[in-house]
Amino acid sequence: MGKGIGERLRAYAEKDGRGYPDWALRYLPVARRLRPVLREDARVLEIGANENGLARFTGVRTICVDVARAHLAAARTAQPVLPVVADAGALPFRDGVFEVCACMDTFEHFSAETRERAVLEIVRVTAASGIAAVGFPSGEAAMRAEEVIRKAYFASCGRQLKWLEEHAQFPLPDAREIAALFALHAGPVRRIAVDKNANVRVWTFMWRILMCGWPGRGNALCQVILRWCTPLLCRMHVGTCYRAIVWMEPKP
Repeated sequence: MGKGIGERLRAYAEKDGRGYPDWALRYLPVARRLRPVLREDARVLEIGANENGLARFTGVRTICVDVARAHLAAARTAQPVLPVVADAGALPFRDGVFEVCACMDTFEHFSAETRERAVLEIVRVTAASGIAAVGFPSGEAAMRAEEVIRKAYFASCGRQLKWLEEHAQFPLPDAREIAALFALHAGPVRRIAVDKNANVRVWTFMWRILMCGWPGRGNALCQVILRWCTPLLCRMHVGTCYRAIVWMEPKP
C-alpha cells in the first residue's frame, strides 16, 4: 500500500473515538446503559482522563479527574470536559453530588490500597439515585492477552507500550473483589452487578492491527475495516472477555 494512501486511510480511521475500536468497546456499552439518566444538565464525573473518554461518546459535559495534567489537557482537546487535578482516592467533591460516575480502564493502574480508597470515594460522591460504572481488564485471560501484545509490539516496533508496562506494576483487578468492595460500602439501597466487556480474542486481534502493524502493509486498511465493524464489535461481549465492568445502581 502506498504511503500516501495509507496515511489518508489511517487519518480517516482515527478521525474520532471510534477510530480506535477499543475505546468504543469500552465506552459505547456504558453510554448506552446510561442514556436514560444522561440529560444535558446531568452531573457527570469521570475518574481517569484521556482524549477519548465518556464525554466524547455521550456529548454530555463531564467533570474529568486525573492526577496528570497532560492527561487532562489531552481530554480537553476533543471533548466537553471540565478538568480537575485530583486523586481518585481523595475526590474534592461533596457527598452524593453526581448522578453518574465512571472510571474506565484506570483501576489497573492503582495499587490495591488505592483501589479500595477509590471505591469508597465513588460510593461517597455518587447520589443514592445515581449510577456508577467501573471498568478494567481482569482475569488470567486478560493478562495473557496483554503479554501477547506486549511481545508483538516490541518485536514490531522495538519499544514498549507505556500503558501495558504500567499494567505490569500491579496485578490486574479481580472483578469479584472490586464488586465485593462496592457491595460492602454501597449500602442497602444500591445493587451491584458485573458485566463482561470485549471478547478477549477480539481485543487481541484489534490491538495486533492497531499497535503491531499486523497484517503487515495492510494495517491502515484493516484499521478502516475495524472502524466500520465497531457497531458490531461493541455488542460482542460473549465468552471469555478482556474487561469487566462493575455497576452500582439504585435498587428498583
